[in-house]
Amino acid sequence: MCSENGAGPTRDELDIEFLGNRTGQPYLIQTNVSKNGTGNREMRHQLWFDPTEDFHSYSILWNSHQIL
Repeated sequence: MCSENGAGPTRDELDIEFLGNRTGQPYLIQTNVSKNGTGNREMRHQLWFDPTEDFHSYSILWNSHQIL
């Protein structure tokens, strides 16, 4: 998932990626936030559920104060 403000080097961006999974390993998502083209906020999060077992809805609250 990516939300961009322009396509140039000073874009704002929020990336969320589901990473590949090895059998028996926890599922991970990787996130990164860029502001004015500067990121370096990459993090990995272990999911507490199997996202492949059912349909899921995901929501993001993104405003000038926070990203939830």
